[in-house]
Amino acid sequence: MRAGSEGFVIGLSGWGHAVLALDSTAEPRRRRRVIETKPAFQSHVLAVSELYVQLVEASRLGVAELIDFTGEPEAWRRFGGIGGQAVVLKPDAFVRLGIGEFEVLAFIEQDMDTESLPTIVRKCEVYVSHWRSGLEQRALGAYPKVWWLVPSARRLDAIRRALKRLPGEAHALFEICLTAEAVPLLTQPLPEGGAS
Repeated sequence: MRAGSEGFVIGLSGWGHAVLALDSTAEPRRRRRVIETKPAFQSHVLAVSELYVQLVEASRLGVAELIDFTGEPEAWRRFGGIGGQAVVLKPDAFVRLGIGEFEVLAFIEQDMDTESLPTIVRKCEVYVSHWRSGLEQRALGAYPKVWWLVPSARRLDAIRRALKRLPGEAHALFEICLTAEAVPLLTQPLPEGGAS
């Protein structure tokens, strides 16, 4: 992938660091490895970052107050599974918005249409287990809605059908919408007497 006229990122290799170390009288420093990420990972990170930017813009316009936006890995939640094993819930982000007199709590899952539907269902099962643990409810007073942000109507329908495999009482935990519609839906005024 190239950007602009010259889309290159240049870093020193091990040889380059070795040459620089020969010229230095200072104590050698630990060198950083250059890691090239895959385009799918970059697109995912940029999509989550774009959500943050749009929420900041909505906050500045007075649509909603952005109280908290926590990305990975700080948004992850650790809890004990049914058998006592350690389980880690890995949302892409945790969002807390003030809308009028209410707070909206949301776990964000930015889908890029790269994961299989069984993988999506397994991740949702971890959310259900986390919800049943009661940890988030004790800490926040309510369980955050899990928002799946998807790139297309086809993917939205596929995930909606896949989530029907979950227990009926868990269906209310999940919301699925197009990525382009996420901010307007997350920041819409809540009905009287309702909070999420």
